[in-house]
Amino acid sequence: MLDNQVDQIAGVESIQSESGLAFDVNPEIVRERVYERLDTMPQPDNYTGKIPWVVQQQIAATNGIHFVNSIGTLSEYPIPEIPVPHARKSGDLLLDIGNGWGRWLVAAADKDYVPVGIDIRLEFCETARKVLQAKGQNGYSVVADLQNLPFLNSIFNVVWSFSVIQHTHLDRFTRCLSHVERILADNAYCYLEFPNRNGIRNRFGPAAKPNNSDFDSWDVRYYTPEEYEKIFRIFFDNYNYYNHSVLGIGILPGDGKYAKGLKNKTVITASRALSTLAELIPPIKAIADSIYIKSVKHGVADQASVEAKKSFQSAHVLNPSDNLNIVHLLRCPVSGGAVELSDDGTEVISRFARLAYPVKNNIPIMIASEARSFSI
Repeated sequence: MLDNQVDQIAGVESIQSESGLAFDVNPEIVRERVYERLDTMPQPDNYTGKIPWVVQQQIAATNGIHFVNSIGTLSEYPIPEIPVPHARKSGDLLLDIGNGWGRWLVAAADKDYVPVGIDIRLEFCETARKVLQAKGQNGYSVVADLQNLPFLNSIFNVVWSFSVIQHTHLDRFTRCLSHVERILADNAYCYLEFPNRNGIRNRFGPAAKPNNSDFDSWDVRYYTPEEYEKIFRIFFDNYNYYNHSVLGIGILPGDGKYAKGLKNKTVITASRALSTLAELIPPIKAIADSIYIKSVKHGVADQASVEAKKSFQSAHVLNPSDNLNIVHLLRCPVSGGAVELSDDGTEVISRFARLAYPVKNNIPIMIASEARSFSI
């Protein structure tokens, strides 16, 4: 079914889909990504910073090139404000696709959500949990592939992602959206950031080349707002986009506080000024280099998930620091069936699929290639 839906957009110029590639996943490549550790410079003997040395480098690797010169100098975590309204009620869930070192999980917790993140790298899930703790917040993180979100239907109030989905092939992107629609509650929404092929900087730079067709590449892919609309309307009956950043991808309002060097500060200042202008003159959003896309799920919510969500919320209230509370909201990525935590807490068990997913440092690794099979 999804392959036929993907074919609907295959005729759009610069968007090509190789139907079925998403199921032809190389387990060795996936495993390498799950357990890959970020290359880091050795910690200086005299380093006494408040932020762990490895996190300093993770921030530089994920926040944009204007943070590269800030390695080792950050005295506080650069937590931005997440551009979504405060949670409407206690227990509202926000999913961050690609949680990285955890900045958006903290930002969501600051707006009273219970934040849940996924990342394909175990290292980032571990870091995100530590950053939440350092900031006095609670949240959850799971190792997962964005093309197969391992959550029950209709449980999230907001699905968020920032500078992540753009690094995937169209097949993985569309499969991700199909799961986003599935896991959103009724009248809940996704708010996702993407680069705009028509952006001032993009069109004469990286977006001038065709998108990389290698399914396993993490290169950024670029589409126009009109092309994004064709993709989103496969899964949602509404589509709206908004300016995020002009003259750069991923530049946030507070970045100037942390960036080093005249060039970086000048680019950030110019970008923020043009982005502010775009708020006053909406047509400017058409040439923004980075945009937010919002779609709302309209339909009947899956009542079968109601009890699971209640169980999760009860466990969260009792012990909000236990990452394994999240098992209440998980499903098997292979069968889509129910899962449970093993008695010793070292595996997440799918009895229907006869698969056991490993738990490392209290973080479930919900990747099909990492599961072991067992007999009943």
